[in-house]
Amino acid sequence: MFLDKTVRDIPARYRELAGILDQVPAGILMAESGSGKLLFMNRAGAALLGNPIAVDHHSNDEAARYRAIHENGTPYTPDEYPMARALQGETVYSKEMLYVRSDGSRGCLRVAASPVKDGQGRTIRAIEMLSDVSLEWQARMTGQQQAQKRLADAETKLRLATEIAGLGFWEWDIRSNDMYFSPQWKRHLGYRDEELPNRYEEWESRMHPADRARVLAGLEAELKRGGTDYHVQFRLQHRDGSYRWIEAKAQIQRDEQGQPQRMVGTHIDISDHKEREEQVRLIAQHDRLTGLPNRALTFELAEQSLSAAHRNGKMCAMLFVDLDGFKPINDIYGHHIGDEVLKEVALRLKGAFRAQDTVGRIGGDEFLIALTQLDAAQGAVHAAAHALHQLSLPYHIGDLVLHSSPSIGISLYPRDGADIETLVRHADAAMYDVKQHGKAGYRFYSNNGTMQPDTMQLQHRLHESMAHQSLQLYFQPMVNLSTQRVIAAEALLRWPTPQGVTMSPDMFVAIAEQSGFLDELSNWVLQTACAQHDEWKQQGLPAIDIGINLSPSQLREAGLPDAILQQIARCPIDPAHLWIEISDRTLNGGTPYTLAALDRLKALGVRITLDDFGVGHSPLERLSRLPFDRVKIDHTLIMALPHDKASAAVTEAAISFGNSLGIEVVAEGLESQQVLQFLQEHHCHCAQGFYLARPMPGAQFAEWYRHAGLH
Repeated sequence: MFLDKTVRDIPARYRELAGILDQVPAGILMAESGSGKLLFMNRAGAALLGNPIAVDHHSNDEAARYRAIHENGTPYTPDEYPMARALQGETVYSKEMLYVRSDGSRGCLRVAASPVKDGQGRTIRAIEMLSDVSLEWQARMTGQQQAQKRLADAETKLRLATEIAGLGFWEWDIRSNDMYFSPQWKRHLGYRDEELPNRYEEWESRMHPADRARVLAGLEAELKRGGTDYHVQFRLQHRDGSYRWIEAKAQIQRDEQGQPQRMVGTHIDISDHKEREEQVRLIAQHDRLTGLPNRALTFELAEQSLSAAHRNGKMCAMLFVDLDGFKPINDIYGHHIGDEVLKEVALRLKGAFRAQDTVGRIGGDEFLIALTQLDAAQGAVHAAAHALHQLSLPYHIGDLVLHSSPSIGISLYPRDGADIETLVRHADAAMYDVKQHGKAGYRFYSNNGTMQPDTMQLQHRLHESMAHQSLQLYFQPMVNLSTQRVIAAEALLRWPTPQGVTMSPDMFVAIAEQSGFLDELSNWVLQTACAQHDEWKQQGLPAIDIGINLSPSQLREAGLPDAILQQIARCPIDPAHLWIEISDRTLNGGTPYTLAALDRLKALGVRITLDDFGVGHSPLERLSRLPFDRVKIDHTLIMALPHDKASAAVTEAAISFGNSLGIEVVAEGLESQQVLQFLQEHHCHCAQGFYLARPMPGAQFAEWYRHAGLH
């Protein structure tokens, strides 16, 4: 037995295991990833390959241990050896290899190799199993029937080695339909060897009903296709009645005419991995505080309700719920009390509606309910009245008795709109109408075109502010976490009102859009940001990038790229320093113009950022198909780090995937040293947030930049 020093230093129980492996008649070797260093070789392996002292244990060239050749006599390349393939993450099943002995004669080995992975799925070692099947090979070449027995012996050894590795082993004779399941295979399902028959029907009958048709159809197609490799994931029923996720890999053995004769493979329980995947999916689609579907999932489920209503000739209703008096609760008692109120609101709403209806939290104290399959508008009235009653009851939070009530706006499909965006917008308008008429009630959307006096006044004041240049741009720096240098500043629009309140865009952009001067407002932002960039340059500040947010309506405009190009020409700025930021939700709600506009902007040299990633529809794999240079992980995920495991999992996955695609990953909402350390440990490129710097006017930003030493 050969043990590398790093292996000799491990506890005695592992050395005892190594001693047991010395009794296995098949050769077993273990090598280290990266260096290819040989860590272990049992007695049978040493006998097969010669004196282990002569082996170059620091070489990942497997030819140093045996010289394998193809049937035509050409030597294997180093990358073709099973151990080398396993160190790259591939599993090699029962491969026969010809090799040249020291005396020049030929022999034959049956080799299997498998990667050993850590908890993050990275290959750290590889195990190789060897059996000398030279006699079988020679018998096969000379036509002797004894080869069949030798082959069975070798497979028994491989089966034993697979058991040691903790994998279930199975064989299927396709011609006779005979099956063999190893003891480990049966243990994965909670049975002893003698308790579960080796029958094909046992495997098929235990398969989850939702998986059976898919798996059997895929198996039949693979057998007909003529390939040799098979890989599938499905669920099998455990002895306790639960279903376990199984990953099966196999090789299909065919005769000279290509007809399938037999399958030999492994089976491993991946239930824990599947559970983690499901947790990541749930956190990405649900509001962390209330457990309700988040905005993205709510809209998706509501779309499904519209489709069902269209097919069945029914009505749908959208109820937009906003809590009255919630802000004072937060201000007086703190956000932790406000959070408890929101959780209670969620519980009451879930109990107030049918199982087929959708109840989601779409932001702050706003909730959206999609009522499906209604026969008449009266159903929406009853539902809204019930919700109004439930949410108006007192809220008992600890020793406090708090009061709030909802303003509920209602829109109907198909009367008030044919798509979810229109219906939600109209329900929102109806909700504001409730607030204008005393709150604590519900109203249907009215399309009479009248405008509330307060809205008209707000529009007039906004237009005046634009005319008098009293709007402001604030800039929040973005810092490279490796170099500690400022690389960009995001331009954030602010509207200081005469009452001393500074309003953020989400409070007035909808009014600008409704009034028809959103384009004018957007052009002002772009022009002002570019002018500020030029002013910083004239002041001698190092050049940094400027990030500008685009609204959904702008992305729907076919002329967007030309408009941006004109603004760049008016105020000279290198397009490479201009970043356009679009939200994940905007991307998924876009038109055919959206991606075309992004492609044209890229062609102009402008770079594109996907904002609010992790709380919308876009899956990780979609990033590889879209023209993004940078991805911003949503602040709600970052602010939950590092203790929220689901947020950590989503963040780690986004960083890892971005790194693999060469896309810059930015963490929004960095507010503590602890989170900064987490991001640095997981190799996040950049971050922005209050822990680094708050948004500030252009002049203050320049002063901060000069003295911060981050350039």
